[in-house]
Amino acid sequence: MTDIYNEARWMALSKVDGLGAVGAQLLIENFGDTMGIFEAEKEELLRIGFLKPEIVEEIISVVAIDPMKEYMKFRDVGIDYYSIEHPLYPKRLRLIDSPPIGLFVKGKLPEEGRKAAGVVGSRTCSSYGRTACDLFCREFAKNKIDVISGMAVGIDACAHNSALAGGGKTYAILGCGVDVCYPAINYTLYEKIIETGGVISEFYPGTKPIAMRFPMRNRIIAGLSDAILAVEARRKSGTLITVGCALDQGKEVYSIPGRLTDKLSEGCNGLIAIGARIALSPKEMADDIKKTTFEETAECAEYMDVFGQKKKSDDFEVIGNDEKGIRELNLESVGQRMKKINKYKQATLFYKKAREADISSEDAKKVFLATDVSATTIEEIAEKTGFNIGKLMGILGSLELDGFIKQEGPGAYVRVLMG
Repeated sequence: MTDIYNEARWMALSKVDGLGAVGAQLLIENFGDTMGIFEAEKEELLRIGFLKPEIVEEIISVVAIDPMKEYMKFRDVGIDYYSIEHPLYPKRLRLIDSPPIGLFVKGKLPEEGRKAAGVVGSRTCSSYGRTACDLFCREFAKNKIDVISGMAVGIDACAHNSALAGGGKTYAILGCGVDVCYPAINYTLYEKIIETGGVISEFYPGTKPIAMRFPMRNRIIAGLSDAILAVEARRKSGTLITVGCALDQGKEVYSIPGRLTDKLSEGCNGLIAIGARIALSPKEMADDIKKTTFEETAECAEYMDVFGQKKKSDDFEVIGNDEKGIRELNLESVGQRMKKINKYKQATLFYKKAREADISSEDAKKVFLATDVSATTIEEIAEKTGFNIGKLMGILGSLELDGFIKQEGPGAYVRVLMG
């Protein structure tokens, strides 16, 4: 049975700007539980060292308010709260980097076990973008795949509307409080989403939309999705932030191609160029999503955590200090993550096919992982594996015969793309 008093305390802590899941977990480790945090003196909070004085001041101010009174006040107006300790807190969100310590919800949370596609794109989309978005989102609805987006004007709104028109469920992740409809022009859509799906935010009710909060919500859009579809995006676009989050989480990224002359397609075409899957068939993408398993995504996320060197905070910048601020992400940074994801997938396919070919040699696996989809010299492979040239030539020959690698010029090898 859920302890609603504990939920109310978690909810109060979510009001502390800058605390986050990591800070909250450290507080739990120091004080035992949320009750311990609420009973702590200011000096005790300062003494533990990792909290800035201004955050300590915020904690002191929120614990002074009766959390249960606030909790029930929100429930009375249809706002539910699910802390990271709540059994209904989405399993997928627990995997992401810095998960929200809790979620405010108007409507419902996505059902555990249902597949979901995150759909992102330009606010100033073209008729082509709308048509493509509509085709994919209706197909997702037909296949009982939820659509996750951010309820912005443009592609986001189109994604939600098309999912609803197709009889599916859709969820909007906001960069403000769930009681704040932003943009206001989408109020009718906001109400429709709540009827069958939900409007979700990590931000306390009443929180206004400002530019810095939108990149934060993008990690939740990616986190609740099994795959991300980029519909239209400029070369520098907030869409790429969501794509970067998805790659950090081990998610598949699809991109709808556009004309070479269209500025709105530069970002999507660029994603395809660096390894995103080209989205040509709504049915094929829906079928792929249905085959995706939680375990595979979790393994890939773990790989990115250990070997992918997760995103840096300077990957994007916010220009402007209001809701019209521009969010930018370097396509090269996204490309590096895409390359790591593709390496992981190639390695996974290698292990599967190696088992089928009865290749159990750990040395062969080590040599394969030392190669790349671009040419790698024997000297580079020897340096990575520590094997002498004689031993290496025998293993390379065996891998080449089995079709895992091929020669690319004198003394260099490349992986053979599998799958």
